[in-house]
Amino acid sequence: MVLALALALAIALQADGGDGARLAEAAQDGRASAVQSLIAKGVNIDEPDATGMTPIMLAAAQGHTAVVRLLIAARANVNASDRDAVTVLMRAAASNRIDTVALLLASGADPNLRTRDGATALTAAAFGGYDVVVSRLLERRADPALADQQGRTPLMAAAMNGHTPVVQALLAKGASATAADAVGATALRYAAARGHADIVDLLSGAGGSWGEAELTLAAEGCHGSVLELLLKKGGNIKATRDGRPLLLMAAAGGCADAVRALLNAGADVNAKDGTSRTALMVAAFAGSRDVVQMLLDRGADPKGMDDLERTPAMFAALSRQDDVVELLEKATGGRTAPAGIIVESSTLKADQPIPRDYTADGRNMSPSLTWRNVPAGTKQLAVVCEDHDAGNPPPFVHWVIYRIPASVKGLPENLPFDPDASMPPEIAGAIQGVSGFRRPFYRGPAPPPGKEHHYHFIVYAIDADLDLKPGLTRADLLAAVEGHVIGQGELVATYERK
Repeated sequence: MVLALALALAIALQADGGDGARLAEAAQDGRASAVQSLIAKGVNIDEPDATGMTPIMLAAAQGHTAVVRLLIAARANVNASDRDAVTVLMRAAASNRIDTVALLLASGADPNLRTRDGATALTAAAFGGYDVVVSRLLERRADPALADQQGRTPLMAAAMNGHTPVVQALLAKGASATAADAVGATALRYAAARGHADIVDLLSGAGGSWGEAELTLAAEGCHGSVLELLLKKGGNIKATRDGRPLLLMAAAGGCADAVRALLNAGADVNAKDGTSRTALMVAAFAGSRDVVQMLLDRGADPKGMDDLERTPAMFAALSRQDDVVELLEKATGGRTAPAGIIVESSTLKADQPIPRDYTADGRNMSPSLTWRNVPAGTKQLAVVCEDHDAGNPPPFVHWVIYRIPASVKGLPENLPFDPDASMPPEIAGAIQGVSGFRRPFYRGPAPPPGKEHHYHFIVYAIDADLDLKPGLTRADLLAAVEGHVIGQGELVATYERK
């Protein structure tokens, strides 16, 4: 008798579980008649599936308003939520189901409930740009000031995605244009970073503050309209970040509209960063012919040099931008741009980590290098390895070697540590100079943990038989070869200590 009762109970539970699954499926598919039949059968209407979704949540997400109405009439929980605390209303709002949203609000759904990360139904609708849903939520007293755990408000979500009508609706209901998230970013900053000039203007008029951070974000993001607007509002045309002027940021990205806006506002066309690079140089390297031409037309100096004595033409040659090289040659009276030497290695790969054997954590061997496309007229070569992410000021120098015969096509690995040792026969006469460690030999990367460093192996072609003495530092070498570098190339590899 007991066994028979247990079996009957198990069958009943199994049947009920099957009906629950069928209700969920019918709700998701919008089959109202099937839902009604299962409700009449007494199925648990608030039974969640494996992800915590109840039938009303499934129906709301799909906008099956008739099914939602049936479930509400059967007293389904309109504030049900899943494992992440996402509610029925949030799912409808995130999917722009206006009729379903209206029904849920009229039936007691709370618009200010929050997910585990603090987002609300208003945040979801604002992010999607659903202005009608946003307005309906605001009418039902959704709080526009509620922020998620990162401090992000519905206004920020709308501003970031360029939803102007939503921004207007939120501002009309008292959303704060001055609120900042956990890292200090306001809705205006989100809009500036994404290039939404109309929203930047709206938020500025509503009291939103801005400054150099918004200008740099607009310059880096190629947002000429935002730059033009903020500069007209009194933005600092001389703003910099990490020593880089706005014009260099825009030129590096080939941002013609942004460059034009800055030049029209009076930016110095020959402004330099901390390494004396100009906008013309970075635009040339990027291959942005239109920007290069614009800068030349506005008076950019085509003969200027950075701290490594690289001209705009050399930057273009280094990245093999032949059309830009030709343009700059014309601007310099037909002078030939320094050749772009192609530097390679059997042990190092461009933009890849340096193998341990060639670092201070390994055997500290100097890597092998090869080069080609050395210009005619080269009398000798020099190589410098430098870390642009270290030094005070950068770069930190790991290796200097010069007086390399012009006939040589590269360097073998593991050159001597002993200053008195002879060089391999194929590079006889070459001299290792003094590194940042104050030693005349290669010493590999040994950066502080936690940041990837970039190591530039730079090859210089020199057009004169200069009598370069032992003991030269990088600075000494560059000063000695000034005016004699006719070609240059580099291979950049990385290293990071975990």
